[in-house]
Amino acid sequence: MDLSIVATMYCSARYVETFLERISETARSITENFEIILVDDGSPDESLEIAKRLCGEYEDLTVVELSKNHGHHRAMMIGLAQSCGEFVYLTDIDLEEPPEILTKFWETHLNNPEIDVIFGVESKKDRPFVRKKLSGFFYAFFNALSTIKISDRELLSRLMNRNFVQNLLRYREHSLFLPAVWTDTGFQQLSIEAPKTFDGFTTYSLKKRITLAVDALTSFSAKPLVYVFYSGISISILAMFTIAYLVVQKLIIGTPLLGWTSLIATIFLMGGLILFSLGVIGIYISKIYLEVKSRPTEIIRAIHTNQAADNQTAQRDI
Repeated sequence: MDLSIVATMYCSARYVETFLERISETARSITENFEIILVDDGSPDESLEIAKRLCGEYEDLTVVELSKNHGHHRAMMIGLAQSCGEFVYLTDIDLEEPPEILTKFWETHLNNPEIDVIFGVESKKDRPFVRKKLSGFFYAFFNALSTIKISDRELLSRLMNRNFVQNLLRYREHSLFLPAVWTDTGFQQLSIEAPKTFDGFTTYSLKKRITLAVDALTSFSAKPLVYVFYSGISISILAMFTIAYLVVQKLIIGTPLLGWTSLIATIFLMGGLILFSLGVIGIYISKIYLEVKSRPTEIIRAIHTNQAADNQTAQRDI
């Protein structure tokens, strides 16, 4: 197989047919020896039914049906694991990144055959103001805490060779943050400008974004734990100096202590810091707990192809 195209589906019913039509035409202009892999991530709409029906029309289409929703990043890894092309093109099905841009990735590869990964970056940030500001704040905060630096302009669409994909699949932790994993994997990577639009519809709720942000920070940085330690040391030293000052005031200067406001404020401050510190430590411990259990990170319910005889049910760990 020359080329594998991988995309995930979640509430994607309105995109499936158009995406397949456009990506198939684009891929066929590059090579006749390609495959398209769509991973249904437990989508609650008709995405799976539409994709299964289209298997009869597209001989190169494979639909991977997951047993439940595993999350966008995990679903992408499952799709990559099912691919067998010498090159793998990973993209979104929502058409915000036009399928036709694949030709630009392929031409860049032909001009730079030594490059392992070619990924897109936004030529223009076409996002809502609040979403753009929050995204910029998160990436700045992540880069400040982590040794891995990532850009908020980086897109999902990327063309990868088989060697890179095989090494990428060695990341088997439960909490995946792929933008950092792509960078951490290394190899020679090249960015190209690519268009991206925003149609106003997203399946990433605020809760999902917060969860992803916490996973990203705790998966690629231990600095929060270090900061908790130094905060504890600093507060302890400050408390000792404060106590010494109050004792001197009482015994030597004779100034009485006035009221309980400062005392109550200090208690609340210390209590809040203790709870915050325990929460940070608890997040790291919970991640260790998940990894130690070694439960499967994903389960594939069925794999559908254009031939009914090839349909199968499988369970596998990656």
